[in-house]
Amino acid sequence: MSAQNPATERHPEILTAQEVDSLPARLLEQLPGVENRLLFSDGTQMAGRLAIAGGHALGAHTHRDKQHHFWVLDGEAVVLGKRVSSGSYVHIPPGFEHDIDATSTDGCTIFYLYLPLPPG
Repeated sequence: MSAQNPATERHPEILTAQEVDSLPARLLEQLPGVENRLLFSDGTQMAGRLAIAGGHALGAHTHRDKQHHFWVLDGEAVVLGKRVSSGSYVHIPPGFEHDIDATSTDGCTIFYLYLPLPPG
């Protein structure tokens, strides 16, 4: 049996709600009212929790080579002209300009994934 390299060894990651809350809240691109808590990243995909305060927006942007999936955990926002709220799911393919706009709501919290396109 050979020893595995701990730096490349895969393992489950389980965080309680309290552990997620204690992760450092990073401002996203210096946007006021937007906080990002990164849960996972391996260089090709990413997962996190994003909070957008009421009266604020993420800002129009595109993802060149990643699919953006997100679920609204709490609150409301407008995405591509449609109001989404707790329990809503959104998929944005690469290249589509979009925003998560909470300027007309009390804000929202989302769980997001950035995933590469499948091969082929």
